[in-house]
Amino acid sequence: MPVTIVVGAQWGDEGKGKIVDLLSQGAHVVVRFNGGNNAGHTVINEYGQFALHLIPAGIFNNETTCIIERGVVVHPPSLVEEMKSLLDRGIRLNGLKISPLAHMVMPWHIAEDRGYESSTAIGTTLRGIGPCYQDKVGRWRAFRIGDFEKKDFLFLLESIYLMKRQELCAKFPDDKIELPDFEIVKETYLEAREYILPHIANTQGIIRRALAKKKHVLLEGAQGTLLDIDYGSYPYVTSSNTTSMAACMLTGVSFREVQAIIGVAKAYITRVGQGPFPTEIMGNEQEVLREAGKEYGATTGRPRRCGWFDLPLMRYACAVNNLTEIALTKMDILGLLNRIKVGNSYEGLGRENCLDDLRNLDIMKPEYAIHQGWGNLEGCRFRSELPEPAQNYLKMVEQYTSVRVRYISIGGERKEIITL
Repeated sequence: MPVTIVVGAQWGDEGKGKIVDLLSQGAHVVVRFNGGNNAGHTVINEYGQFALHLIPAGIFNNETTCIIERGVVVHPPSLVEEMKSLLDRGIRLNGLKISPLAHMVMPWHIAEDRGYESSTAIGTTLRGIGPCYQDKVGRWRAFRIGDFEKKDFLFLLESIYLMKRQELCAKFPDDKIELPDFEIVKETYLEAREYILPHIANTQGIIRRALAKKKHVLLEGAQGTLLDIDYGSYPYVTSSNTTSMAACMLTGVSFREVQAIIGVAKAYITRVGQGPFPTEIMGNEQEVLREAGKEYGATTGRPRRCGWFDLPLMRYACAVNNLTEIALTKMDILGLLNRIKVGNSYEGLGRENCLDDLRNLDIMKPEYAIHQGWGNLEGCRFRSELPEPAQNYLKMVEQYTSVRVRYISIGGERKEIITL
């Protein structure tokens, strides 16, 4: 069976969880490969509605092994809260496996994140993700999930806690950023340790054995291509690599094993936080789209900025990820508008209309094409049943990107995805 990679093709919040939930019905292993609990994957299926932040969206299939791999940074208390929430709703966690090499988000990372954000205002989720990745690269002050298994874990915890408290006071003397009392930190992380220990496993071996047996492995990304630390709209990006290349690097899967790379994109585009957004809609139309699409962050609840679909950026994401397929979500929401604009080029970009990097995105001026809305899509089960304006919209995306739109979401539930 092939390896499938699912990545976001925009600024995140594209509906990756929904697509992974669908595809995991035929997957033996689902691997989350990057990010932390700054991600939010909303899933609606026969069990109800869920907002997942760390646990892979394949968790609803009892036959699937779900892995949190080494590229993820794990905030143990948040992971335990998510585990308890799923257990309370009858979802089994027997198949959940966590890499001992995944790094831990600690209380000082969250405090440091708030300190930085008070001065730089990049628009982070304040979950401590960036500072955790900084410590990962800094090496000697980082905790990994496997450290829970060490006999001297408490000694290490207290030692680094004391050192970090001094550093925070020195870095942010005027902001009064304080850590929780050490006894609270100790109690919280020891409780999390008891929940997490049974799930620590040799995840690399699990993936390797699955590939050797030709089983279907699904690699699930967080955030989106335009938030990639190297390929995104830097510095307004996340702290990890979000592309298909990262999926292979962080899971040990060879590109030779990959058969499909699916880029998930909304039929319009959104982003949370600061940063350039050329096709952002201003005024009442943005409010209408936000309310119709319930465009509020699954992690933070913050209202998302909404804009028209950006074809040059979509082509860029296709090239960066080597996409073989596109999953287009929220077609039902966009179609409610009578008049739809699409950013199909940028002034001065040249005849090829191709972006090689995003350095000048903040000053680029989009040019638009106008499309007719298509109304209600309820009841459509095949692409051929979609209204002609909707079919024309899909053809436009395919012609511009040279990538097939294989999945079309016309509603919130798993059954409301048209698959070609």
